[in-house]
Amino acid sequence: MAKRILVTGGLGFIGYHLCKCLLALEADAEILVVDNLSSTKLDYSDLIGRLEIVVHDFQALPDDLGEFDEIYHLASPVGSLGILEKSGKIATEILDLAAKVGRIAKQGRSRLLYVSSSEVYGRDGQHRESAEQMVPCKRGARMEYALAKLTAEHLLLNLAADGDFELKIVRPFNAMGEWQSSTIGFVIPKFFEAALAGRDIQVFGDGRQIRSFCHVDDLVNGIVHVQALGRNNQIYNVGQPGNIVSIEQLAHTVRHLCGSKANIVHVDPVSLYGKHYIEAFDKVPDIRKVIDDTGWRPTIDLAGGLTRILDHYRAISGEFGTAAAPGLIDA
Repeated sequence: MAKRILVTGGLGFIGYHLCKCLLALEADAEILVVDNLSSTKLDYSDLIGRLEIVVHDFQALPDDLGEFDEIYHLASPVGSLGILEKSGKIATEILDLAAKVGRIAKQGRSRLLYVSSSEVYGRDGQHRESAEQMVPCKRGARMEYALAKLTAEHLLLNLAADGDFELKIVRPFNAMGEWQSSTIGFVIPKFFEAALAGRDIQVFGDGRQIRSFCHVDDLVNGIVHVQALGRNNQIYNVGQPGNIVSIEQLAHTVRHLCGSKANIVHVDPVSLYGKHYIEAFDKVPDIRKVIDDTGWRPTIDLAGGLTRILDHYRAISGEFGTAAAPGLIDA
């Protein structure tokens, strides 16, 4: 029988690229994608006819979707701005989704891969999976999101401890790539769209925040490696520690790459987005564990990744104009 795969959140930014990766690797698999189109609204027409797509809230579907050999669970609120309107509801949504996918995995004795978040580390630094978790004394949507993701990890680890399904957890670090959405707060598309349109490039605070961006093709390749080769009930960082850059440096790099004359301006995000906004901490992944256990390594450097993103914008919009989010389609 053909392998059956479920991908929740499969039409979001990471999910879409994961589906393309799975289609390339699993030519004979039956893939079911469930997504409510609540985050990135991208052109997924290249997936139609190659897998089954259900546009619906995963939580609202019945548990008896069938039995699956593999499940990739990405359905979640996402984006520093995308989660703001859900403040006070984020944790409930994330935990309800995790509990549901756990039930489905248990029913089918599936191999479940849960996509968590590097936000769970909650503090500056280079982070290893074995580090003690620290809860900062902050209040806001980002903290609710981070703690819910961490709690969902524990929920699924406890469910998997009975041995009814296999579980692996991935914590992605700062993904970048084609089709990422600026409207829910991701910094690289925001910078590109401003630079190409000649608008002010807005840098939050002093711009000294440190990020380590991993191209989405590397990221989904890492996710698939963890599913196939990772140890059960283990957590893996997946990211690109070689792509360290400050947000200020990133703004200048994108402006130069685009040949733009846009101004770089420093702004206060709280004054723009309200009291529930919290800026992300500085974070770099330690990826020794995923390398040791699966052999996966990222291959795309920052310059190469940014060039691919620029080529994507040029391909989908020709000469960039006034659209706030080029290439996006309405749900």
